Amino acid sequence: MKGLIFRCLEELVIETKGMDLWEELLEKYCPADRVYVSARSYPDEELVNMAVSVSQVLELPLPDTLKAFGTYLFSFLAKKHPAIVSEFKTFEELIVSIDEVIHREVEKLYDEPNLPTISANVIDSNTIELIYNSPRKLCFCAEGLIYGCAEHFDEQVEIQQTTCTHKHDQVCTFIISHG
Repeated sequence: MKGLIFRCLEELVIETKGMDLWEELLEKYCPADRVYVSARSYPDEELVNMAVSVSQVLELPLPDTLKAFGTYLFSFLAKKHPAIVSEFKTFEELIVSIDEVIHREVEKLYDEPNLPTISANVIDSNTIELIYNSPRKLCFCAEGLIYGCAEHFDEQVEIQQTTCTHKHDQVCTFIISHG
């Protein structure tokens, strides 16, 4: 997992729960003197362990914590890379371009970003089917990213997850109603 994602979690934890919790998480789950550099990769387990701890502190189920993190992550990434997000005029335009445009830009910025595979198809003017596939199984975070994208474009969305790798399906499928 890229350090950029850890930096986002750091910002979210400090903003909502304070520096003491962040330092506690670092001490508990990371090697001594860990400093996350955006472009470097770090073990996924560090992020998962921290997310589990954060969910316990917030008294939220882990899927809800990951959705909240994903929502926050979208605005964090949009602030870090405004030129990429500004290429899109609508929620739908950005969602259907994730794999072909956004992931290509991410690959230019970071070595071995280990991105999920995402395909999105417009079903009708208010419905998008998005298929998420990743061995990391962070579909709940992906759902949060969709909510964050909707907030960015001031779009109302309802998301229904019809398949999920956590339920032994091959991929995660989201039906996104928007407008």
